[in-house]
Amino acid sequence: MPDISDYDKLNYDYSQYWQERLYENLAEKNLLNKVFENHRGNWFLDVGGSYGRIASTYYNSYKYPVILDYSLNTLIKNKEIIKSRYPKITLIAANAYKMPFKESSFDGGLMVRVLHHIEKPEEYFKEAKRVFKKDARYVQEFANKVHIKAKIKALFRKDFEFFSEEPYEQPIGENLEGSKKEEGGIFLNYHPSNIKSLLEKNDFIIEKKLGCSFLRSQTIKKFLGSEVMIFLEKILQRTLSWTNIPPSIFFQTTLKKKALGKEVEQGSNLRDILACPSCKGDLTFEGEGYAECKKCNLEFSKKDDIWDFRIE
Repeated sequence: MPDISDYDKLNYDYSQYWQERLYENLAEKNLLNKVFENHRGNWFLDVGGSYGRIASTYYNSYKYPVILDYSLNTLIKNKEIIKSRYPKITLIAANAYKMPFKESSFDGGLMVRVLHHIEKPEEYFKEAKRVFKKDARYVQEFANKVHIKAKIKALFRKDFEFFSEEPYEQPIGENLEGSKKEEGGIFLNYHPSNIKSLLEKNDFIIEKKLGCSFLRSQTIKKFLGSEVMIFLEKILQRTLSWTNIPPSIFFQTTLKKKALGKEVEQGSNLRDILACPSCKGDLTFEGEGYAECKKCNLEFSKKDDIWDFRIE
């Protein structure tokens, strides 16, 4: 089983990470607003959605959005704010490698600012393929290993091995993402060709490659305000997304799989799409806050009205 970045152990506040990143936040939302503006569906899955930072980009396009995150503490801490802004959203604590859903449950989904914590993306994409429906729109963001600044640094070091498709693991402490501790989870930058290959291997057909945060630089931020930077960002997103220049890349995909079993009948009841995260067996429910797997007898419960389906 791959390692899991468990940020509950770090007592971090991810929202603090974004307080000084207005440009990056607006750049990502501008991109995602365009991706989902004309798309409609029922169930939507935001994998690693944390405190709902990008929920506004898909909330009005799907009837039943779900935020899944491994950090139960983050979900509990931000539940009231999320639910006040987005009352339709359901919050679930679970492992992205072992999600508590039946096959072919979701019409759409995304993973943004999370894949760098995924040690085995091939295992995650296999699980994503399972829970998304045929023709689902899925957006995958990842930290780009070979962005322009990284390439220049590698050339100065004469580090030609850097250009391989192997992931680059950033040193611990450089990306604490809200934690004040000099420790952290996995943080991997991926080569675009590697992620493209893994997506296509799992039947995610790439429709568009979208670059983001082209101007991510502390020096540029000192001289240009957010308004000017976002104006320029929109131009760059339209003209240079085909390149590997930016530090963040989004793949807009459609899942073209053959259903392995009967598709879930989509209603408004969360229980209709829930399954045991371990064996994928059916769950029995007792009251509102307790579930048990009929097949392997694992038990799950709600904590502060949030389902906890985390397993390793």
